[in-house]
Amino acid sequence: MTLACLAAIPRPIPASDVVRYVGSMTFPIELSTPEGTKIEKRKYDVEVTTDGTLWTLSFLQEGKDPVRVKGKLVAGDLFDLSGMMPLLGTHYMRSSAEPLKTAQERQFSKTGLPQYAEQERDWKATLRVYRSFSEPGDVFFIFHVLNADGQRARADFKLRSEALDGKR
Repeated sequence: MTLACLAAIPRPIPASDVVRYVGSMTFPIELSTPEGTKIEKRKYDVEVTTDGTLWTLSFLQEGKDPVRVKGKLVAGDLFDLSGMMPLLGTHYMRSSAEPLKTAQERQFSKTGLPQYAEQERDWKATLRVYRSFSEPGDVFFIFHVLNADGQRARADFKLRSEALDGKR
């Protein structure tokens, strides 16, 4: 019993193994950070970083300063999303430790499947976006990662949307 409880405790990524996770996504609604910084509806490059304890989600836009949101490491059931409705689908996040293929290698499929269905893609890190049923204006970016030691971790980043809140 004790071993099962210890296995359920998420372990932070050791600071020596810090990597960045990068991807891109298009937001269908305007968002704002807890500090009030607006994030317009458009396509962004997104990046999740950690120093082992502090998790940061960054929205990157060429020519502008990045918008950063601090996140929290989740304990308990990492896949419990009760009371939430998906807003955006699952986005693959590439680790900076993973070498990037050349344009020619990325252009052609080895299996004939679409690019997103290639079996060689390693889905160790994903980012999903949910809205809360209890607080309709709350939007959560849920980051899941499979650490090098095989342990899963989840970090949640909370933002707001006035469009979903219904209060205008």
